[in-house]
Amino acid sequence: MSDLYRRERIERLLKELEYEVTRGMTEGEIDETLGFRFYVPISKAIPEGVVFCQFETRPIHRHNMRIGDMAPRLKIVKS
Repeated sequence: MSDLYRRERIERLLKELEYEVTRGMTEGEIDETLGFRFYVPISKAIPEGVVFCQFETRPIHRHNMRIGDMAPRLKIVKS
């Protein structure tokens, strides 16, 4: 699988997640606070380390929004 394919797939899945969370909260089907955490069992940066991944939602005031936070930040690295 190419690096580009994997990145595009992850970005598509994140957009689907954004849609479902937005729709669920707008329609009152889900709470405003969600959390999902998992570990990737290997780290290239830390020998014998892991990578912690986290998704979290929480209410904030509108004036605390930052436009720079609106897009997924993915970086594909080659081994």
